Amino acid sequence: MLRMTFCAIAAGVIALNAWAQDQAPKDEGADSEARVAAPEDGGPRRWQVVARDALEMQASPAFDAPVIGMLADGAILSNFGCEPAGDQLWCKVRPLHGRTRGYVAADFLQPARGPDGTVPMGADDSALHAGRGEFDASGTLPCAQVRGQPMGQCAFGVARGTGGDATVVVTFSNGFKRTLFFAHGMFISGNATMSGTGFDTDWRTEGDLHFIRVDDQRYTLPNAAIFGG
Repeated sequence: MLRMTFCAIAAGVIALNAWAQDQAPKDEGADSEARVAAPEDGGPRRWQVVARDALEMQASPAFDAPVIGMLADGAILSNFGCEPAGDQLWCKVRPLHGRTRGYVAADFLQPARGPDGTVPMGADDSALHAGRGEFDASGTLPCAQVRGQPMGQCAFGVARGTGGDATVVVTFSNGFKRTLFFAHGMFISGNATMSGTGFDTDWRTEGDLHFIRVDDQRYTLPNAAIFGG
């Protein structure tokens, strides 16, 4: 179980704030507090766990709160904002491929750098652009709409964010559409449709290809669709 002394706590908060001040636009006078906020308020989009041992995710912002999950060193977490509690800064998080939110001491977190080398700040707007039909690229990809069906071809459009975030809209030949959401270069979920919730998924990568199943549909997507190039 991880415990922190007051000095270590202070050092962790100072380190996060120092990073924030370094990232803040020099001509806007942005303070460090805004940079440990939720993404919609300008904070880092994701955190990376920095811990020598497995890190506890608590049900509330306190070390004696119930433990609701264990996080490995290097784990990527979605950021839902940070708040002080006692002498500690706590961040509300969710594992990237999880659905349970909890709290982690900020001392064990650093802003996550995406596969494209950037540290994404602020909310991802790729889904907004995709919803408007504003795509960065389009083309065709292998797809199948029902289980057991041979792979055919579907049209797709992709709206790209930063840090490996992207929203892909796939259109089958009969007009059925499915939206695929990516974060940190990884497939996360599909949108809910008449065929399912979008969370019944399988996903793996081989080389530069993503092999994805969402409910009954299957897709093969090249990595270049997410990152460009």
